[in-house]
Amino acid sequence: MRDLRLALPVAIAWALLATLSPHPVVLVPAGIACAVVAAGGLLLAHVLARRSERAAALVRTVAVGAALACPLLAGADAAASSELERCDELVLLLLGEAAPTEVVVTACDGAGSARSATLLRAPDAPLAIGATAVGRCDAWLDGSRWLLACSSLDVGEPARWASWAGALRDGLLAASAQLPGMGGELLPGLTIGDERRVSATLRAAMLDSGLSHLTAVSGANCVIVVGAAFQAAAAVGARRPVRVAVAAAALAGFVVLVTPEPSVVRAGAMAAIALVAVVTGRRAGAVALLSLAVLLVLAVQPHLASSPGFALSALATCGLIVHGRPIAEALSRVLPMPIAALVAVPAAAQLWCLPVLVGLDASVSAVSVLANLLAGPAAPIVTVVGLAACLASPLAPAVAAGLAWVAWLPAAWIAQVAMVAQQLPAAQVPWPVAPWGALTASAMLAAVVVGHARGRIARGVAIATAVGLIAVGSAAWPSVRLGALADWSIAQCDVGQGSATLMRHGSATVLVDAGPEPSRIDGCLTTLGVRRIDLLVLTHFDVDHAGGASALLGRVGLLVHGPVDDRSEALVAELAAAGAATHEARRGDAWALGEMRVEALWPVADEEPGNDASVAVAIDAPGGGLELVVLGDLGAQAQSRLLRAGVPNASVVVVAHHGSADQLPALYRRIGAAVGLVGVGENDYGHPTDASLRLVREAGGQPLRTDEHGTIALAVDDDGVRVWSERVGGPP
Repeated sequence: MRDLRLALPVAIAWALLATLSPHPVVLVPAGIACAVVAAGGLLLAHVLARRSERAAALVRTVAVGAALACPLLAGADAAASSELERCDELVLLLLGEAAPTEVVVTACDGAGSARSATLLRAPDAPLAIGATAVGRCDAWLDGSRWLLACSSLDVGEPARWASWAGALRDGLLAASAQLPGMGGELLPGLTIGDERRVSATLRAAMLDSGLSHLTAVSGANCVIVVGAAFQAAAAVGARRPVRVAVAAAALAGFVVLVTPEPSVVRAGAMAAIALVAVVTGRRAGAVALLSLAVLLVLAVQPHLASSPGFALSALATCGLIVHGRPIAEALSRVLPMPIAALVAVPAAAQLWCLPVLVGLDASVSAVSVLANLLAGPAAPIVTVVGLAACLASPLAPAVAAGLAWVAWLPAAWIAQVAMVAQQLPAAQVPWPVAPWGALTASAMLAAVVVGHARGRIARGVAIATAVGLIAVGSAAWPSVRLGALADWSIAQCDVGQGSATLMRHGSATVLVDAGPEPSRIDGCLTTLGVRRIDLLVLTHFDVDHAGGASALLGRVGLLVHGPVDDRSEALVAELAAAGAATHEARRGDAWALGEMRVEALWPVADEEPGNDASVAVAIDAPGGGLELVVLGDLGAQAQSRLLRAGVPNASVVVVAHHGSADQLPALYRRIGAAVGLVGVGENDYGHPTDASLRLVREAGGQPLRTDEHGTIALAVDDDGVRVWSERVGGPP
């Protein structure tokens, strides 16, 4: 409990920074307000201490949290006021080998600087960790994080402190290049966090099975490295200061080797603070160490306050510290202690991460604990042997290749566990969408925390389990009904007044538009069992088509979009920063996803952003002609130009502009769809108009509206179109 004296104030400061940093204009007033609250709170706590120590402790905690927030808010304000957008030339210290990557802006037009930023786009010049790059870049602020898109970069050689790491990374990649199967893909990721070889299939399996954290180098890897260095120094009789120095050097080298991702930064800071405690002889609780590490990292990189990766890293570590052993002891009543301990580790981590995870994706993995139980023991073997291969590669390539083969065995085992776990019926189960999903997960965590505090953690775990089962059952009901049409190929999501259309074939999925709200599209994807979007088409950037795109961060392989403007550039950059490749569409562009083919029908040339520049697409799958045409918000004039340019027949059409009156009947007659999907909700525009519904019928089709039927799923085959709707009593 003593650790909480620091943990709770740090959590308050973190929450304040995460809430306020997206609004730079309020950072200075908020910092002043926090200082006033801190001073007033400490005085009030002093007065209350004479009457009630519990009340005084509560007020003191809030006051200290406000005090800690002051320097964090000041740091965020300093980052936001850097005015990098006015710089003609930037000097960057590179911290990665490919965009997007973290960088440090060290100079702006010759003036010194020290600002963290994310390089989203760079020319084809190869990047290198530790190298200095000079060039012209567009810069804009996203909360307290600077984003850069560089048109030209002159990249120098890596600095001495980093030049050695590139050779080691390349050596490991060379040593593992001939390893077969998914074990070969996974080995560099498990060892040094290099996921460039991991295929989309394996990446999705790792994510669905709850094993993706194994390729994000974090605390466990740092513990292995620091512990091995410390023990090696001790084995040769080194004194404690020397052992700590050796361990610190190994830690610094490891951070450089694996690149400073959020989880690595947090783990490295925590390990460094622990080493300082060893040198000074002062004992510190693990939660206090974690709290200090979080505070230090946020002071240096305030934009991580809103980083899901950093939050998950810190929460998972806290869960292991606080509840790893108690949950193991509770489970030991029914399981042997070694097995109970193995189960408790992923269970505790997932319990603490759940409020954030379900906020990002309204589904949970019911097999992650089992998958981690099977794969977890193999991960340290891969790390240790893989690092040995990495270190041996420059001096003895043959030895490195042999070690890589040894590390391949447990890596292949982990990959196989992920692939099998993904195929299990409960690999992903739906969860209530935000905000109810996050609140439910928080209630489960609170039940375990309160049970632990009262010495009845088994009861807390039981209550949390019951709450979780109720949540899954309520969220799963539409999916249970969808089981009657499990072979759906086209779906129109009910996202309110907006549009979001899915088409899938085999393992490939295309999403056209994302609706107005992240929670609505996330809930639809969960109902339909969709985790990964191979191709996202944003027809244009009106909020009713692109407002929900933030729910797709980290889940998109390729983003295809229409003409961008100042309003939409930040969204494209955000999706790119989360891992999506981007492409501005023109008529004739085409993409193959397995056997599915997506072709851009519009726009034909440089169009001004807006409705008539919407990306119209035709999506074809094997087994009979073109199946789907999506028209975005094209009006009658643009539809006429599209008709003259050429448009194919289709089984299904998404009616343009939510069924507005601005339609060209001849276009719909040319398409000849059996079904016309209308994405529409409550609105003041009169959508859909009777005229638009009538022209679908006159073209031989049946209009289906999401405001009446909810989410609609279609199965298209040689016998025609079969329909499922979310709301009972929907279309036959």
